[in-house]
Amino acid sequence: MRIYVLILLLALAVCTVSCTTPVTKLPMPDRPFIGGQISGLPRNATVTMRVHTLAGREVGRREQLGPGSWKIVITKAGGVDYVVTTEAEGYVSQPISYTIHISGDTAYVVRDGQVTDEEAVQLDFHLVPMEAP
Repeated sequence: MRIYVLILLLALAVCTVSCTTPVTKLPMPDRPFIGGQISGLPRNATVTMRVHTLAGREVGRREQLGPGSWKIVITKAGGVDYVVTTEAEGYVSQPISYTIHISGDTAYVVRDGQVTDEEAVQLDFHLVPMEAP
């Protein structure tokens, strides 16, 4: 009988320690991030910002209603070079896209095929209505 009580107490002690030990989760990364401003849309228009690898695989996406600031943290490994676009139904984006390069925890703008020292935090898109054919 003592052995059963001892086993029960031991099991209870193990469960108490393991059941109350908090699980530590790693915080969501906040870098590298890209962002900017959306303008030219009415408040009720949905706009989608997308980040693709140069091979076309989507690694980031954000939707919002209307104009305003936006930010995307690039968390999936897909290389170091990406294309950032935005779209809204019935609108054309100006510019059409940005190319960015990730180095460490910072995203940089690529211009004319060259990585600049400009961080990709002011990727502004202005959307204009499509012309009716």
